[in-house]
Amino acid sequence: MYSLNLPLQAIVASPVYRWWVYAAVATGTFISVADQSATAIVIAPIAEDFGADIPTAQWLAIGYMLSVSALMMPAGALSDMLGRRRMWVLGLVLFAGASLLTSFSVSFWMLVGCKILMGVGASAIQANGMAMVAGAFSDSERGKAAGLHMTAVGLGAVSGPILGGAIDSLLDWRAIFVFVAVVSVAAAVIALAVLRPEERQQADTASKSRSSLREFDWAGTVLSAAFLLVAMLVVTFAMDQGWLSPVIVIGSVVSVALFAVFLVWERRHPSPMLPLSLFRSSAFSIGSAARLVSFVGSSATFFLMPFFLVAGLGLSTAEAALYLIPSALTLTLFGPLSGRISDKIGTRIPAVVGMLISTISMYLFSTVTLDTSPLLVAVASGLSGMGMSIFMAPNTSAILGSARREQYGIVSAFLNLTRNGAHIVGIAVPTAVVVAVMGSMGYDADLSDADKLQDLGLRTAYAAAMARAFQISVVLMLVATFLALVTPSSANATALERVGAAMTTKPKSDVS
Repeated sequence: MYSLNLPLQAIVASPVYRWWVYAAVATGTFISVADQSATAIVIAPIAEDFGADIPTAQWLAIGYMLSVSALMMPAGALSDMLGRRRMWVLGLVLFAGASLLTSFSVSFWMLVGCKILMGVGASAIQANGMAMVAGAFSDSERGKAAGLHMTAVGLGAVSGPILGGAIDSLLDWRAIFVFVAVVSVAAAVIALAVLRPEERQQADTASKSRSSLREFDWAGTVLSAAFLLVAMLVVTFAMDQGWLSPVIVIGSVVSVALFAVFLVWERRHPSPMLPLSLFRSSAFSIGSAARLVSFVGSSATFFLMPFFLVAGLGLSTAEAALYLIPSALTLTLFGPLSGRISDKIGTRIPAVVGMLISTISMYLFSTVTLDTSPLLVAVASGLSGMGMSIFMAPNTSAILGSARREQYGIVSAFLNLTRNGAHIVGIAVPTAVVVAVMGSMGYDADLSDADKLQDLGLRTAYAAAMARAFQISVVLMLVATFLALVTPSSANATALERVGAAMTTKPKSDVS
């Protein structure tokens, strides 16, 4: 039987092995991102196929993100303990199997359930991608590594709408998930051939692995997952039920209690899943806050705009994809450039510039109406991708720079958790805004009925509601700009904070 611990030695011994690692990781990252963007572009036809309205259709994205978010940090912590390669391959295999199962869905809620299962596999993929790429490059190239990883993300985001729109137009949306399954299996095979286990895993025995699993912070895993699930469900339902409704109030209290218990437990556990000491770094804490707010502000684009282009303007999914592709193209192009610049001048300036560009893009989206040329959507989409890519590479570099390399797994997982958690909030809040505004204009937020879409008033109401949601995004982007401005630049933060940490821990030199 082929051993998971035996990559091809000719590749491992290559002087450019870091690029082999990047290629292997980029393949898995590409398909996981392409799946998300391909699914986003066919939400409208899926909703029409199953007769789902907009509030129901959002669960296709939210259910997936809930699953990924709840398991992200446990996957990252397990990867740091058992090996990133092992978790990466297992994640890809599960992702492939669940994707194939998704293609056979006979109801909307079966589809949601299968996407949730895909999220379980995706949690292992997303928790490890950035960590493995950053680990393969030197500290002086950390921004470059972050930018290169964003290139893989951008390529997936570019290809997803194209592939999704083309496959849906030629075959059916179900064929998209068959394609995702095939590529995921190929990515797993490539990973087995290229990636080598971490040094501490090469000498690991089965007994040591079992010992590591026994020492793992399982209680912290359960507490964090429970807190994230409850908190995100509260946010999702609050706009519909009302923040003062009994269910939401109870859910809020439960989420706060779970979070408090989680913090107490993590402080006392000898090997916490999430080392709280990371938050002592201002680069980590403020940088993470900027990341969270920026993704909340940008998420409305991925959910609301496809409905506008397909249902509002009557474009096909393939045509709609063409107007959203500029975002992914600029994400691919500007990520590596911004990363290289941040390696030379520090992370603050490119991060602030990126957020200012993103603010402009959200403002342009807020001006879109049924009479607006779709070309404005393409311009705003391109600026959105440009701004986020210029921001994310230095932001990621600054946050990773505040941690030790052996913590890259949990830090990478946390970074992706903030993104996915932000996406959930960034979808739930704009959806609630759309429902409320359309309701005030006398329309239900339902664009699944082709006959009803003949009503110009319905489509006009949706465009007006969408504009209101993007106005909120503008404010959020301005907040993220301020946070990026006050985040310490990596050139200064890393050196100063590590000196401070060394002075604090010097009397305890026996503790690693």
